[in-house]
Amino acid sequence: MRAGLLAAVVLLALVTVGHLLTAQQVRQPEGKIAPKTAGLPANQIAALQVDFKNRIDEYLRIRQEAAKGAPKLSETKDPAKIKVAEDSLAARIQTLRANAQPGDIFTPAIQKTIRQLLSPELKGSEGKDTKDILKDDAPKSVPLKVNTRYPEKAPLPTVPSNLLLSLPHLPEELEYRIVGKHLILRDTGADLIVDFMTDAIK
Repeated sequence: MRAGLLAAVVLLALVTVGHLLTAQQVRQPEGKIAPKTAGLPANQIAALQVDFKNRIDEYLRIRQEAAKGAPKLSETKDPAKIKVAEDSLAARIQTLRANAQPGDIFTPAIQKTIRQLLSPELKGSEGKDTKDILKDDAPKSVPLKVNTRYPEKAPLPTVPSNLLLSLPHLPEELEYRIVGKHLILRDTGADLIVDFMTDAIK
């Protein structure tokens, strides 16, 4: 019974993988969608999508619970009030995720696939350009610790579009940042490091 259910889930993911593969998608001249998959097998991409989405959904569930008593960011443009709202949301998430560990979202299997997806974008002259962009506004370092605040005065480095195209889709509450060789998953409203993976950039 369980094996049949698992097969059905994987089949559904394979059918929809063309729509879920990446943070964004590229349109071919013919109007067809061409997600960046680095030539990986469809079943590997599907497994990544299913597992990654489930983990992101669980984080969003916790975040939604944390947000119930926190001031809403959309209700003010006052920087001081925005800071209070961010701090409140962050503190509530930190409490609910007190036992969070590295790899809760970026599991070893997910990390392996992400490195494979990013690898082609980092080779040759275009890869050199991509790495140069990563260095442009990158902070010297960011402490890699799950469930802690992203340093307040540290810049948020630009993630080149070709790398975003190769990464799994994220909801608006989350974003990717790359610092040095490391990939950070950041909560945009709470300014929290949700998870990270080292050596994403080779």
